[in-house]
Amino acid sequence: MKKTVSLLLTLLLCGALSAQQARSLSVWSGGASRDYAVYETDSMAFRGDGSMLLYTLEGRDTLNTALVDSVTFSYPELKSTNTRTNEEIKADFDALTITSGAKAYKSVSRTAEYHNPLMGHKFGADPFGMVVGDRMYIYMTDDHLYRSTDGQPITGAFDYSDCKNVNIISSDDLVNWTDHGTQPVAGSAGPASWASQMWAPCAAHKTIMGQEQFFLYFSNSNNGIGVLVADSPYGPWKQPSNLSGPLISRSSPNCGDVPSIYDPAVLMDDDGKAYIYFGGGFNDDNPSDPGSARCVKLGTNMTSISGTPVQIKPPYMFEDSGINKVGGKYLYSYCSNFKAGGNAPGSGNIGYMVSDNPLGPYTFVGNCFDNPGGASWAGGGGNNHHAIIEFQGKYYILYHTRTLKSAMRSSNPDINDNVELRSTCLSEIKVDEKNARIEQLTNSGITQKGVSQIRNFDPYREVPGATMAWEWNVTTEFTKGSTPKNTYCVAHMKEGSWMALSDVDFKRGAVGFSATVTGKGSIKICSTNPGRAGAVYVLADVDSKTYSTITVPVVQKPEGVMHLMFIVTTGDVRIKSWNFF
Repeated sequence: MKKTVSLLLTLLLCGALSAQQARSLSVWSGGASRDYAVYETDSMAFRGDGSMLLYTLEGRDTLNTALVDSVTFSYPELKSTNTRTNEEIKADFDALTITSGAKAYKSVSRTAEYHNPLMGHKFGADPFGMVVGDRMYIYMTDDHLYRSTDGQPITGAFDYSDCKNVNIISSDDLVNWTDHGTQPVAGSAGPASWASQMWAPCAAHKTIMGQEQFFLYFSNSNNGIGVLVADSPYGPWKQPSNLSGPLISRSSPNCGDVPSIYDPAVLMDDDGKAYIYFGGGFNDDNPSDPGSARCVKLGTNMTSISGTPVQIKPPYMFEDSGINKVGGKYLYSYCSNFKAGGNAPGSGNIGYMVSDNPLGPYTFVGNCFDNPGGASWAGGGGNNHHAIIEFQGKYYILYHTRTLKSAMRSSNPDINDNVELRSTCLSEIKVDEKNARIEQLTNSGITQKGVSQIRNFDPYREVPGATMAWEWNVTTEFTKGSTPKNTYCVAHMKEGSWMALSDVDFKRGAVGFSATVTGKGSIKICSTNPGRAGAVYVLADVDSKTYSTITVPVVQKPEGVMHLMFIVTTGDVRIKSWNFF
C-alpha cells in the first residue's frame, strides 16, 4: 500500500491531478473511511517518517501510511447555475461605471487605507463593545434621517424620539464588519413595547444554569434603563420574564434626583458578579459636581438589581458611563459637560476615575480621550460617547464622529447643523495595566485610518452577506427569526452597487463560489481597491424570486491575499451568505 500512496502523491504533487479535478479524497484505514476536501496540488506531503500530511479546508491531519488500506480521489463535475456564458455576463459589467466617491449616505468617501468610520452604508452612535470568543460585537444608537409617514426625509429634521432600534455589527479582524441589522427594541414593533426610545445600548453575557445568555441594556430616552435577553449576541431579543418595564427608573432607590437615567455600562467581574453604571446630567448651578452618576450590583439573573444604587461623583459629569477592570483596579470613565472649560478633564472630553472596589469610592485621575470633533477629518464637534474594550491583547476605544454627515452635506439638502447623524469609529488606546492608567489619546492620534487589520479574512467559511469593509450604494435588511439561526441581515445591491472586503486570504486557492441569493441580476467578484475593478474570479447570474443557492466555477483561480470586490449590475440582488471552495 505504501507504493500506491506514494504513486498517488507523486501524481498529485507533479500536477497530474489538478486543483480543479481533485475535489475530495477518501482514506480507508482500519475498516473505516474518512473524507477530506482537497483543492490544492500541495495539499498532501509525504514525510520522512512514513506519515502523510494532509492540508484541508478544516485544517491539517497526519496519517500513518502503514495503516492506510486505500486512498481514493473523487472528481465530481462542478455544475454552474449560470444561464448565460461568462462572455455574456462580462459584457454587462464592461458597460458599467463604478463609482467610488460619496453620494447621499450610501457611502463615505475613503480609500482602502481608511477604516474609520466602521460603516459607510448607515449611521450608528453611542457605541459599546462586547467580546464573545474571537469576535468583537458593537451595539449602537440608530441615528438616521427622520422620515415622514410617506417615507420621505423631512428637510433639516432629526428626532431622538424616533430612535427605537439598535444597530449591531461584529468583526474578528476589526476592518471587515458584519452588519447584524437595525433591530427593533422600543415601541410597538419592539420587544420592549413599554419603552418609547432606545439610546446608548450596552451588552453583557453570562452562563446561567449551563446556558450562555446575552443581555442588551438600553436607555429609554433619559428616563430609565431597560434590558432584553437573547441566546446569541445578535438576538433575537425578548423581554425578560421577571420584568414588564424598566430595570432602573426614578422610582429605584437613590435615583429620584438623577437628571438623566441613561447611558448604561456593565462590568462582569472576575468572580462572576456583575455591576451596572448609569446616569448623568447637571444643572447650571453646580456643573462641576453634579453627583448624577450611579452604580449598583446586578442580580445573578442579570435582569434585576441587588442593593441600592451608589452615587459616583465625577467632576463635570455629563453622560456616557464606561467601566473597565485593569490591574485589579476599577476604572470608571465618562464624558464631561461643556461647562468644564479649562478645568480637568476639559469640555466634552472623556475623563476617568479609579477605585479598589467596583462600587467605589472613586478618585479622579484625568483626561484619557479628547473630543474627536477637533480632528480635521471627523466632521465637527458635538457630544462625545465612548467605550474602552480589550481585544486580542490590545485596548481599543470606540467613539462616534460626524464624518459621514459631513461627507453628505454637499449633495443632500436635508443635512444641516440641526441634523444629528453620527458614525462609529475605532482607535487603539494605550492602557498601563500595571499602574491602572489610561494614556491620553489626543486629536493627533484619532485618525481616519483607524486600526490595522489583525488577521486575514477567511473566504472558505459561510460568510454573512452583509459583511464589508467598504461599500457604495449598499443597504442592509434585517429579518427576525424565532432562533439565532434564522435571524439574519442581507446586503441589498442594485445596478452599480459594490462592496469590498480587506485582505482576503486565498491560501488554498478556490475552484468555485456559492451564495444564497434572491433577485435578478449579475454578480462580479474581482480583486480590487474600491472603485477599481481588478482580476475577475467570479461571474454569476441571479434569477430567483426566493432565496436559493447559486454555484459557479471560478473564472480564474484566486491566489494569495487581496482586497475582494463584489459588484452587481443589471438588476436588484440580495445576498444572504456566500463562500468560496
